[in-house]
Amino acid sequence: MEQEVKFICGQGIKGMNMWNSRIKPLFFCTGLVALLVLAVAFYSYAAEGLTLEQAVATALENNHGLKAADAQIQAAQAGVLRSASGFLPKVTLSETYSKTNNPLMVFGTKLNQEIVGAADFNPAAINNPEAIENYNTRLAVMQPVFNGGREYLGVKQARLGRDASLQDRERTRQETVYNVIKAYHSLLLARESHKVALKSLETSTANVKLAEARYRAGAVLQSDLLRAKVQYAEVKEMVTRSDNGTKLATAALNFAMGVPQSREYEIAGALAPQELKADVDVLIQDAAVRRPDLLSMGLNRRNAEVSVSQARTDYLPTLNLMGQVDWNSSDPAGNDARSWAVMAVLQLNLFDGLVTKSKVRESLATARKVRELEEQTRSAVQLQVRQAYYNLAASEDRIAATSSSVQEAEEGLRIVQKRYEAGMTTFVDVLGAENSLIRARTNALQALYDNNVSLAELKLAVGTL
Repeated sequence: MEQEVKFICGQGIKGMNMWNSRIKPLFFCTGLVALLVLAVAFYSYAAEGLTLEQAVATALENNHGLKAADAQIQAAQAGVLRSASGFLPKVTLSETYSKTNNPLMVFGTKLNQEIVGAADFNPAAINNPEAIENYNTRLAVMQPVFNGGREYLGVKQARLGRDASLQDRERTRQETVYNVIKAYHSLLLARESHKVALKSLETSTANVKLAEARYRAGAVLQSDLLRAKVQYAEVKEMVTRSDNGTKLATAALNFAMGVPQSREYEIAGALAPQELKADVDVLIQDAAVRRPDLLSMGLNRRNAEVSVSQARTDYLPTLNLMGQVDWNSSDPAGNDARSWAVMAVLQLNLFDGLVTKSKVRESLATARKVRELEEQTRSAVQLQVRQAYYNLAASEDRIAATSSSVQEAEEGLRIVQKRYEAGMTTFVDVLGAENSLIRARTNALQALYDNNVSLAELKLAVGTL
């Protein structure tokens, strides 16, 4: 390749004698070498296979559902911080402007500004005061002391919600992995199905040639040749469908990985039988402690139960300490007069129009609802495990049943073709043997595909994917 590049570069330089600069030929050679390097790199990349592990890693990096779940976890963590703020004091700074000629407010404003004089006690001045302006600067602090445990329960609920979000995220990850595995094996099935279609096309082509030879020899009617051509057309259509199926399966895998659907590559691996030696009852027990969505449901149930206690806190008294410092002046942000106040506020809910009672009843009903949903989910998980387990067992039996059927169908077709060639059978038998071979190959591939997908479904159902 190096000699070819030197030759091409030399020819390019000779053809550019009109260029006085030596830089232009140098750029030409450099660009040509870069194009050759890129071509080699592109060929190497195109030849590189995509493994199932690489597909899963790509999907976990690009999946939008996982990114949304991560954002939900961050929001839940922020909720924990917000709920913990109930233990901390609240500090506020405010600036208030007012102007009034209300007698009571005017007198009070003068007191706050510490400018009350003897003339202010004149009844005429009190009853008809002049308008007064006031700028009030207030620094206030409020410290919760006891609110029936509302703050503690709020933190507990926020943490339960965060933990539930973590479990939901894990379930999203498992479902993403399952979708990639299913799409990957669907592409393997489509690729192998296309190979089966091409083999069937070879067989159908041979049958057409056999029918033509027998027809030209006057040994059979033209109907045999027509049947062979019809069968050939049907198999050719099957090749087209399988090719389209491969393209669609490639796009589906790209979608599962979160990459552009037009991306092309050569996947590695082949459909192979998978086994799982485990008892269904043991798997159900594992699912009860491993399934993220079931664990999330349990956390939501506990959260709903805490909500009942949270609603009942309104029956308990509350105690809060408050303190404030005020500056009042006729000028903005002035400090002409300063005052302070410290308060302890004890409050007991004697009657609130049955609001608290209704909230408690609502929380109790919600807790019952979540408990029932948890039990329903638990039962559904058991059914999913059983279904996936039985599907896997059935696929193993089907693989065993179809392992020799392909060879038997191939041998059967060979025998029927020889008998037809010798005039000992009809072309209908040839077509029947050919169709039996197509079904045997297709069933064998489908059994392998179902076996691999059923194993992934079982792991997803148990929560170990």
